[in-house]
Amino acid sequence: MKADVSLIHPPSIYDFRSKDIRSGPISDVIPSTPVFEMYPIGFVSMLNYLVSNGFNARISNLAVLMLHSPKFNAEKYISRLDSDLFGISLHWLPHVHGAINVARIIKKEHPDSKIVLGGFSSSYFKEEIMLNHPEIDFILSGDLQEKNTADLADVVQGHGRLEDIPSLAYRDGAGIKFNPVRWDSDDINRVFLNYEILMKNSLKYHDVIAHTPYAGWINNPQGFTVIEHGCSLNCGFCGGSNFAFRRRYGYTSPLIRKPERVAEEIELIQEVLGAPFFIAGDLNYLGEAYYETFFSEIRQRGIDLPILTEYFMPPGEKFIASLSKALPDFAMEMSPESMDEKIRGANRSLYSNMELEKSLETAKSHGCKKFDLYFSIGLREQKSDDVISTVRTAGQILEKYNGDGMSTDCFISPISPFVDPGSLWFEQSERQGFIITARKLSEFYDILDRGRSWEDYLNYHTVWMSRKEIIDSTYEAEIEMTRIRQKAGIIDKDRAEIIISNVTDYLHGGVGHHSRGRESHLTYMKKDIEWSRKHRLSPYSFLIFLYSKYNALWKDIGGSGEK
Repeated sequence: MKADVSLIHPPSIYDFRSKDIRSGPISDVIPSTPVFEMYPIGFVSMLNYLVSNGFNARISNLAVLMLHSPKFNAEKYISRLDSDLFGISLHWLPHVHGAINVARIIKKEHPDSKIVLGGFSSSYFKEEIMLNHPEIDFILSGDLQEKNTADLADVVQGHGRLEDIPSLAYRDGAGIKFNPVRWDSDDINRVFLNYEILMKNSLKYHDVIAHTPYAGWINNPQGFTVIEHGCSLNCGFCGGSNFAFRRRYGYTSPLIRKPERVAEEIELIQEVLGAPFFIAGDLNYLGEAYYETFFSEIRQRGIDLPILTEYFMPPGEKFIASLSKALPDFAMEMSPESMDEKIRGANRSLYSNMELEKSLETAKSHGCKKFDLYFSIGLREQKSDDVISTVRTAGQILEKYNGDGMSTDCFISPISPFVDPGSLWFEQSERQGFIITARKLSEFYDILDRGRSWEDYLNYHTVWMSRKEIIDSTYEAEIEMTRIRQKAGIIDKDRAEIIISNVTDYLHGGVGHHSRGRESHLTYMKKDIEWSRKHRLSPYSFLIFLYSKYNALWKDIGGSGEK
């Protein structure tokens, strides 16, 4: 079936299935596998805007399809897609290899169709991309591109002018033009993550797997929403920081979504998916007036789904009490980065370990079901000894708070594979203490093309830790953390031994021993961050359940899944 716009999400490395790649720990703490197959949640909002404005539009998560079946032929699949405009996500830089190769295939199979890239990375490298990649016709720079994508689709179909579309890079004869990056106050109000349209579209195009956000979603659907675009913080490693938005993406962030609009999305998640949901952004950080309005909306709409919330600073008694009354089945997560307060302050928000523990205690007393803490390796002012010290202190937190109704877990991974372009570390590397070894898009592409391990992909080291020290500390920390998690009862002995064997093998240049092929993770072989499997019955959730069972049976008997 023809689509006016097809939104395509590529794998990180296009030919990952034919390469012997040691993926390592770089995606152990996110829903995606090492292929980074989770598409930007903005895809759902863009799909909603396009369909609501009369376009036929679809999502093709090519990365998930390639993971789904070893028999899946990506080029054949692309050749059957019929679309005037193909939009490819190049948001985070690990997708540059996949995005460029998919663009080449699309242009080969559909020479008369147009290709547009979008996302932070394509925005940052727009000049280089437009100069060196003639297969790519357009780039939409910055954030909040719902309306601009629809306007571009109109132009491709013969209505309107390219020069009238803000933030657009395009070719005009032999030259390249860059329209001014602009936004207006209505852009944030156009954001709406409509899972009903996502479900209807997956049935309309007879392509269920292609519309799923990540590989494991069909077996345990989760809803996502976001309360802001941009950020008020300046974490040094983040290409979506306040610093990056001001310098690169056209406005001072964050732009805050109306709490009523967010609650409306969640109500739809309940009606359509009946699934647990995650709120991206810190509700508490936006202030009491915001979160009390949001919780009031939640209560009025009768929402009682499990919720996962994230925090930039430790929330206090008042907020946690309000959260627990509005949504009693709640889980929480924070990224302290390090248990060394000085290192934390040099890289993220400055708060004490005492404040962090107080928040854990309060959450537990109010019935929090799960509280996860995330730590990083390769930070500013961090040395190898600091990494192991953080792991051991995290172990003390597990011992103290895990159990008695609240599951507590800790995860650690390197800042990898790349330091984000646009971030403080990238833009002010010498002042920040970082040595960046790749700066051009072509250099990142070559790293992904030639590399055979996450170690090959690291594009930086620091004045405090050499590249080898970052790599060795990662493996040592994973082994130590695994032992701590076993002692805390989070994983059993057999699983811990498999993980430690894998990490030890990696440490000595091996490839590890995975039980589930290329979808496996090095350490957390089961996705612990899927915090809940509680679902309400709805027509769509029932269809998803039936499809997951059919899909599992089809794969068991040797079927190739969706072509």
